[in-house]
Parts: sequence; C-alpha cells; structure tokens
Amino acid sequence: MDGKNYTRVLIETVVERGIRDITDDPKRSLRRLAEMGKQFSEGRFQKASFGHITNLLKNDDSPYYGMLENFLATVDHKAIKTFGLNMGYDSWTYGARLIRRESEKRGYMLPWVVQIHYDPEKKDGIKALDIDDMAERLGALGINTYVIIREHGSNPDPELLEVIRKHSACAFFLFCNDGIIRREDAETIKELGNAVISVNISAERAADTCRILKEMKVLYVIHCPYSAGELDRISDDEYVDEWLSYGSAFIFLIQKDSDKGAAGKFAKKTRMEQQYPILIWDLYSDIRLVNEMISDTPFIFEAGCDGKVIYPEGSNLNILETDILTVLERTAPPYRPIRDK
Repeated sequence: MDGKNYTRVLIETVVERGIRDITDDPKRSLRRLAEMGKQFSEGRFQKASFGHITNLLKNDDSPYYGMLENFLATVDHKAIKTFGLNMGYDSWTYGARLIRRESEKRGYMLPWVVQIHYDPEKKDGIKALDIDDMAERLGALGINTYVIIREHGSNPDPELLEVIRKHSACAFFLFCNDGIIRREDAETIKELGNAVISVNISAERAADTCRILKEMKVLYVIHCPYSAGELDRISDDEYVDEWLSYGSAFIFLIQKDSDKGAAGKFAKKTRMEQQYPILIWDLYSDIRLVNEMISDTPFIFEAGCDGKVIYPEGSNLNILETDILTVLERTAPPYRPIRDK
C-alpha cells in the first residue's frame, strides 16, 4: 500500500468512528472531529477550513448542530464517508498538493474543479467518453472534482454512471435542471457513493424529488439559479425559509448572468455568522475562493455541452477539438505560489 492510500485508510477509519459517535454525543463528537482535522491538516487551505469549523462549533446554540444531526440521520453513512473523503482528501488535500506541484512545473494555474455542461443527445457534443478521458488525464494532476450540469433533462445516462463508477476517487456533482431523477438512477448513485445529486428548486417537481431522495437516504443538495438583480430577494429570510423546506443541508446559488458570483458575500456572511440551519454557497464565488486558498489564484474552468470554453471567457477554444491540457495552458492564469498571510 502506497503512502497516499495508507493515509486515506487511516482517515477513513477516523471518519467511520466519528460518524458512529455523533449519534450518541453530537456536539462533543463534531468538535473532536474538527479538532482532529485541524491537527492533521497540512496546507493553508485545510488549516483555515478546519480552524473555521472549530470556531463555529464553539457556539453551543449554532443551528449547524441540528442541521448536521438531521443530515446524518437522513443520509446513507457510506455515501457521506465516501464523498467526504473524495472531496476532503483526494481533492482538497492530496489533490491540492498535486495541483500546486503541477501548476508550478507548468507555469499556469490548474483548476481544482472542472464544470461541464452535458447533453448526451446533442449531436457532436460532449459525451460520457470525453468526460472519462478528461478524468483520466486530469486525475494525474490532482484534479478530482467535477460539476456536471445536465442540460435538457436530469437523469444521468448509463454511460455517465459507468464513468462515475470507474473514477471512484473523484467527486461528481450532478446538477439536475428539470428537478426530476429516476429512482433506479438515484439508487445507483447512492450505491456508488462518489456523486451527489443537486436538485433545481426552480423546477416544478423539485419538492417531490427531494422528498423521495430523503426517503431513500440519497446524498443530495439543492441549487437555485439567480440573476444579479435578484440579490435582495434571495437574501430575504422568507426566501431562505423556502429553501429549508426542501430538507437539504446545502444549497448552491448559481448566477445566470455576467460577473458570476454576485451572491458570494451574502453566502459567506451567512456561514460566518451561522444565520441559518443550511450551508449556503455561491457556486462561482466559492469555487474561486477554494482555488485561491489552494494557490493564491482564483480560477474557474467551465465548458459548454458543445465543448466550447465558457470560462475563462473569450478564448474561442473547444475541448473536443483541442487537447484539454493545451486548452488549460492557453486559458489559465499564471501560477502564483502561496504567500504567507
């Protein structure tokens, strides 16, 4: 067993024990897990993250305690462990170390997450095999997280599910934009453990879908598209109450218009002040934030379902026509080493 896998097994053992203990003594167990995570953190990103979590959990009245208890009671523990390790270790710890090393060697910044719009029915568009090839090549560089935004439908096709199964160390976010997913697909995703379903709460049947996923103990989150002109509306308490009705511990806000990430300050403020029993994230703003903590360089990489690069803007490159590493080399900002702050 190599060093990477040995460390992962040790962490997995600790996480399994921690999840069991939380059932008996939630507050004490959560604090112990956060302290252990902080103790074994290596990089600035991990230390800052666990330090922040530790400080939050010092508040006995934190709404996050009830949120986490409900999360653990209603989601399959195997899926929590698998997805958590894939994100926390394979992407943000071991993966981040590889990303920094490879970025320094290449001279340009690698993204920690790749966003792909996906429509398998689109002629000459991105197919599951393209995602498979991308995960194979980018995984060697430390890039292990993928946001798959399903266009014109929700259900993952069998080929995509096989890609998710094959890349078991990756973390996949599957954004279902029509708010519907088949039970058999949800059961497969639950069994795989390395993917999370995100339900678009703007869709007509979103509430029914979330209820079914909760009954099945599937790991799911919700997302809400917004425009810059809606910032006052989405930060209203009544709107947040509506989010809570979907029973998810996490919501991603996704800006539809330009200058994406306008709700980032609002989302961060709610987390820092522990305002609600739900963790609010702005997809674009928080992707930039994590990349900046890994490398001092905010960076988003996103491709449309036709393969054209959406972010960074203005490149006119297509990942189906040009090698993915060449595309990154031509679009990514220069690598900047982490500075002490």
